Amino acid sequence: MAKAVFLDRDGVINRLSMGNYITTWDRFEFLKGAKEAIARLSNSGYLVFIVTNQSAINRGLLTEAGLEVIHNNMLCEIEEAGGHIERIYHCPHRPDEGCKCRKPETGLFDQANAEYDINYPNSWFIGDFESDREVARRMGLRFILASGDGGLERAVEAILAND
Repeated sequence: MAKAVFLDRDGVINRLSMGNYITTWDRFEFLKGAKEAIARLSNSGYLVFIVTNQSAINRGLLTEAGLEVIHNNMLCEIEEAGGHIERIYHCPHRPDEGCKCRKPETGLFDQANAEYDINYPNSWFIGDFESDREVARRMGLRFILASGDGGLERAVEAILAND
């Protein structure tokens, strides 16, 4: 069974812009140290996944193709920094749609569990809201709250210190 780290995207990897959705690559800004932190994780034997709510899609502000462009550019920059993301799981639904994939529901994690042999008790979720702690608890993941410049770096330090 593999150990994994699940990362929220907005607020953990890139700068969160409250009320302004990241709908184009030019609006995406990596947080300081995020790419390097991902590289440390992926080079330390962890499968690294991104789990992200992207309601801009069902709000009509972003297409699936547009999200793919953003994610492909993000992945290229992470790879250039020496990191690797195993897979990105996203929920396109608005909060009022009642889906099972929008965090803090477990659907995105359930998808990963169906596709990978993950050792959840030895895996982590790094999120930027207290509501992320709830999904980590439900999935049996250890949780670290992290946000802002250097937040992911500090979280990775804590994970590797507990490895």
